[in-house]
Amino acid sequence: MNIEIYQIDTEVDFDGVCFRHYDELEDLQGTTDIDSSIYVKVFSGKVKCKDLNEIYMKFNLYQPSGYKGRSMSISDVIAVKEENETKYYYCDSYEFIDIKFEPEETREKIITVVMCQPDKLAEVVEIGTELKDLQEAVGGGFFQTYYFSQDEEVCIVCNDEGKINGMPLNRSVKTDGKVVEILAGPFFICDCSTTNFGSLSKEQQDKYMKMFKYPELFFKTWNEIQAIPYNPDRMREKGGAR
Repeated sequence: MNIEIYQIDTEVDFDGVCFRHYDELEDLQGTTDIDSSIYVKVFSGKVKCKDLNEIYMKFNLYQPSGYKGRSMSISDVIAVKEENETKYYYCDSYEFIDIKFEPEETREKIITVVMCQPDKLAEVVEIGTELKDLQEAVGGGFFQTYYFSQDEEVCIVCNDEGKINGMPLNRSVKTDGKVVEILAGPFFICDCSTTNFGSLSKEQQDKYMKMFKYPELFFKTWNEIQAIPYNPDRMREKGGAR
């Protein structure tokens, strides 16, 4: 069977539906509709199971190598991928309930982003989506989103107080070739087409790696700020200063 398993991220489970029976959902959240946005995918692949009960047993007692989810329990969702459709089932006490589920709204535990750090070349990395992971990625503290693209639903996630805290200047955002914003401290570019941060596609990775590849030096002319890209590796090889 080709399956996916989704589990609730307890950090965003504000209605307390994790580990609760299906017939309790209406009292807890006002509806029995499943809120896909609080789920994360913890497994995707083929398993040697003939039915949902065997899947439950496998992921409760004999979890496959590399599986990072919890032992399967009430409130988990199993997706069974068939040739022409995918069916979703809510794990309850004694049965699996056929439900409507929106996988595109789910959270990702790990997302692939373009990371840009001061005085370093940009790189494609994977980061966690828990609050502490996002804060760590931008140098600690609070983070903010900066929507810079008119063509795609992507955003920059940067440190909210980077300039105030004196973080080193990093890269600029330009409109029609002119600098409209200078970002201080580390930041990353990710998908923001849903309510949760998501992974960039391979095409987006290539696009934004090219756009933000080099860190920049800044200076002011008569009426505008100029941003000059530089290769930090070559400067270090030559023994040059930033």
